[in-house]
Amino acid sequence: MPTLHWIDYAIIASYLIASLAIGLAMTRRAGRSTENYFLGGRSMPWWVGGISLAATSFASDTPLVVTEMVRDRGLQRLWWMFAGVFALVVAVYLFARLWRRLEIVTDAEFCELRYDGRAAAVLRVVRAFMSGVVANLITIAWVTLGMASIITVTMPVDKWTAVGLAMGITLVYTMCGGFFSAVLTDVLQFGVAVVAMLVLAILGVAQVGGMQAVLDAVRNAPGYGERTISLLPQFDHANLDLACFVILIALWWTDSGGYVTQRMSACRNERDAAKAMLFFALWQAIRPWLWAVVALVSIALFPVLTAPHTSTHAYPLVMNQVLGIGFRGLLITAFAAAFMSTITTQLNWGASYLVRDGYCRFLRPRAPESEIVLVSRIATVGLAVTGIALTPLLTTITQAWEFLALLTAGSGVIGVIRWFWWRINAWTELSALATGLVCAVGNVLLAWLAPTVAIFGLAWGEWRFELKLALFTAVVLGVSALVTALTRPVARERLAAFHTLARPGGWWGPVAGEAAPANRPDILTWRTVLDITGGVALCLGTTVGIGYSVLLKPVPAALAFSAAFVGALSVRAWFRRQPG
Repeated sequence: MPTLHWIDYAIIASYLIASLAIGLAMTRRAGRSTENYFLGGRSMPWWVGGISLAATSFASDTPLVVTEMVRDRGLQRLWWMFAGVFALVVAVYLFARLWRRLEIVTDAEFCELRYDGRAAAVLRVVRAFMSGVVANLITIAWVTLGMASIITVTMPVDKWTAVGLAMGITLVYTMCGGFFSAVLTDVLQFGVAVVAMLVLAILGVAQVGGMQAVLDAVRNAPGYGERTISLLPQFDHANLDLACFVILIALWWTDSGGYVTQRMSACRNERDAAKAMLFFALWQAIRPWLWAVVALVSIALFPVLTAPHTSTHAYPLVMNQVLGIGFRGLLITAFAAAFMSTITTQLNWGASYLVRDGYCRFLRPRAPESEIVLVSRIATVGLAVTGIALTPLLTTITQAWEFLALLTAGSGVIGVIRWFWWRINAWTELSALATGLVCAVGNVLLAWLAPTVAIFGLAWGEWRFELKLALFTAVVLGVSALVTALTRPVARERLAAFHTLARPGGWWGPVAGEAAPANRPDILTWRTVLDITGGVALCLGTTVGIGYSVLLKPVPAALAFSAAFVGALSVRAWFRRQPG
């Protein structure tokens, strides 16, 4: 375990103090109203929104996961991350503007705008509980677990003391400054994290002797070789890898709810919401290379890891090997920044569900603003304490992540369709959530009690995550389709009002004529597919170009960047067509 110099501790302390100061400075402004506390008064410019989204998605466990993926499966495994970019590009052209049009605080509020009756109210509560409590607390717990793993390798201090200090400071500035604290510290945290991790990648490559030396070392390392540095996916396992990859691309569609909805709703207008989402999508495509390069360096430096270290520890091991005084403190600060950025968003966003969709909706609908802000701060504290308490119950980050993904299997597909097809009702979503819960819990029980039970000829313990996702999605969609057919449609008046407000486009034939005259364009049109294609070309062309540049292959890199340039022209043309 390396010791830290006082300069390293000074860098870490300076960052923690700066974050706390930002939160305390925003206390009075955040306390003026709940809209200020949860949305910053809907005044956020696009670049702040984009950076905030990027910082929130960049948790302390992310570099560890990417490093593990590259060491165990090679660069081709990054495509499992790039698959998620498709959904974000779709959100640029569709959901960013749709959420901004609704002018709501939480995505659970959508339920009573789109649906009617008691079922809509029940769905709102269930959605708020699943997102604000279940998913939120599990996320807080696994991010905390990831940060504890980093401290174990990089700092000569008790990991829970260090995590508790970072969590305590995050709680104070989030509770005081609300959304303002979250986004302003996100900007600071994003800058620190990107610079620090870029420095680590550069210094790591330099220590090995340059990128060519890194690639040669990987080729010659036992158990690795050319396959590790192959950028394009190689589907040679009886097409199982190909099937799993197609499943991810086909099913990883969501309507970008949750904290993304909060950021879109906080933007100044629809145009800024779309720009923020474009920044986020482009960043998600680029960011894995910050850590993939370090993963390759780790193979060159540590081709074989011995207990207690595993591939998960490779990233902080490179930190210990490469960084000197000051730089080590900067990298630890970057991890703290990533951790705190995610936590502050989870706390503020989670509290918004408890307050808006619970306290204000059902307990105290006429509560004064001062009371609501106070309750919001109390809810923030409750989420932080509960999240920390759950952390020791998690054994691995992957297990928690897979449970959440399987819990919402099929719901993402329905979350898209509900905007564009009038026939979806509250019972459709309730049945999807209930069926997903049964499937996720059933998966845990089968894996624990009967992993050898054969389902469709394959022992359940041997089913890959992607195959489970496809199976559960099919079950959820089948049940939801049946429930939709057996229940009544949403009242025409509610549908017409929602269509007038959102103007989503799509299949609203029975009610489109009853909606008020359009004062804004439809979101989904015949050109949307072409627009999305341009956005995908920009994002994936950029990341593939960077990848081939890292691999020192200039010709394919130039071709990829050319595709990105064409995509950029398409994106620019789309924004020029949008109203200001």
